[in-house]
Amino acid sequence: MIVIAPFALFLAYLLLVNVALSSKLIATLVSQNPDDVMLDYDSAYSLWPGHVHVEGFRLSGQDSVLQFGVLVDEADCQIYLPDLFRKKFYASKIRAKGYTQRIRMHVDPSAVPDLEDPRIKALPPIWGYTNPSIDLAAPPRKNLEFTDEGYDLWTAHLEDVDATINEIWIEQVRYAGKGRVRGGFYFKPLRLVRVGPVVLELRDGQIHIGDHVLARLDGDIDLTMTPFDPMNVDGLNFTETMAARIRIEALVPGLEGINFMLGPDAGVRLDDGSGQLLTDLIIDQGAVAPGSSFSYSLSRVDVRSPDMKVTAGGEVSLTVSKPDHGGARAVVLVPDASMERPENKLPPIVIEKIRAIFTSDDLHLVNLPKKIGADLNVVAAAVPDLRWLNFGQKAPVFAGGAAFFRGKLAVDKEGRGAGALRTVIRKAAMGWKDTRVTTNAVAEFDIGDVNFAAKTATLRQSRIEVTDVGIKYKNETWSDWWARININDGTISQNLIEAGIKLECRDAEPAVGLLDAKDVIPGWAAGLISMEGLKAAATVKKSGSAVDFKLLKAEGGSLSIRGRLKKPTGEEPVGAFLVKSGILSVGIKLEKDGPGIHPLATDSWVNEKMSKLDNTL
Repeated sequence: MIVIAPFALFLAYLLLVNVALSSKLIATLVSQNPDDVMLDYDSAYSLWPGHVHVEGFRLSGQDSVLQFGVLVDEADCQIYLPDLFRKKFYASKIRAKGYTQRIRMHVDPSAVPDLEDPRIKALPPIWGYTNPSIDLAAPPRKNLEFTDEGYDLWTAHLEDVDATINEIWIEQVRYAGKGRVRGGFYFKPLRLVRVGPVVLELRDGQIHIGDHVLARLDGDIDLTMTPFDPMNVDGLNFTETMAARIRIEALVPGLEGINFMLGPDAGVRLDDGSGQLLTDLIIDQGAVAPGSSFSYSLSRVDVRSPDMKVTAGGEVSLTVSKPDHGGARAVVLVPDASMERPENKLPPIVIEKIRAIFTSDDLHLVNLPKKIGADLNVVAAAVPDLRWLNFGQKAPVFAGGAAFFRGKLAVDKEGRGAGALRTVIRKAAMGWKDTRVTTNAVAEFDIGDVNFAAKTATLRQSRIEVTDVGIKYKNETWSDWWARININDGTISQNLIEAGIKLECRDAEPAVGLLDAKDVIPGWAAGLISMEGLKAAATVKKSGSAVDFKLLKAEGGSLSIRGRLKKPTGEEPVGAFLVKSGILSVGIKLEKDGPGIHPLATDSWVNEKMSKLDNTL
């Protein structure tokens, strides 16, 4: 009898459990409330207490945020049957083939009114629920988010899982291919989530977004997430619970999948973008840890908008070391790029050899670094037609010409730095109101003391040189004019530019003519206007569209001139100048209603007029 009793109990177990499994009594028990969780399978049996073999396993469930589904072709596992009566599915020693995981968020019809949108159609179907899952914003049956009273949701706890993968489908992103997952997780809806350690192996797989293949990849992911309350998740801050090692090698056939996610009404479209992705990331509580690396190289990508097309190729790479060894360092290399506006039929802007290096002490998966250093270098850029610069009716309108640029800017992690810019302009032609100008020009700017926090910078030893200048104003014409401007001690802030300049030009005829002051210049002072090699020193202050020009001194032979010209915002320029030759002098006052002459004016006169201009801005 002592031997028969255990054997009888064993037979009774086999009978009762297999009857329960074959009749799907356990599935019915788990699926009492299909709004929370549903379980089904094609067949199942048990030959040893707690150990179950199941085929065609299907499990799905939902909470107020998402729905999930698990499909398994075949599995052997140990199930703790008494836990089922406490609404807990606890299984261990799971050996499975053909594991499929699907997760999707509820769709808010007020945010996505078109449920036929291809992006909605690309959400994963989940067994037992309608497609898509509509969030009807109905009041919850119970206030389970804030109280344990009446809490009756099913808990899932899986340990020692070893399964081959068929598919992982989260929202519109789907992995299909060979794979293996080992580890476990714990999920108590609205209360607690714990993941891992989990080891995920992906082999010969494809990442799909809708019907588009985003990448073909091999990868290994080791992941552990410390326990967290899903109700406290805000955006992507759950990454702060992550410790992971992510190694991925992928070939990207194109970026059309991004167009799919942006939707047909997006203003930007991507073409091509094929390349290679290599990733070896170490994640520690959401931070990208030392030893991490990332690179993505592509031969070409086209970024299109309704009125613009940008084409580029290049490489993006990232390395992370300890802060005292440089921290995070990202490098962007673009051998060449172009920009064109198809509708205006202008030749494209071409940029060659762009290099950008960004550094920070640390790097986070979600949060931007608080302090970033940058080193930018553009070897060459060409605007083959200056009509590219015609943006509005109030600005000068270019009729032709070309410009060439090169520049660099280095900024440390405190936002301080320096840079340089060189510009060459050839055969520029522009017009503004009654004025037409043609010119060649070279400009070199040495920029120092850049402070991005204060939005300030200085200009050091900079120069502008214009040659072969032709000017037409009303009935006046000047040709073969030239000028050289040296800029020292210039300061730049958000709304203010100030600089001291030294000017050397052929003569002052264009300046006087453009101010309509030629008729008031006395004959004995006309030599200053036409004398070649005119030299001057001045200060310039520009605030918004207002300009304040102080001519400290201009000399040509025995003649000299000094004065001040101001152009208040939205008004015509006003000013006063004193022209002297030996004991002779004349004052010229520029009023809103036209210029006026003051014979035998003195230094006191021009000083007084210049001082009164302080109140005109």
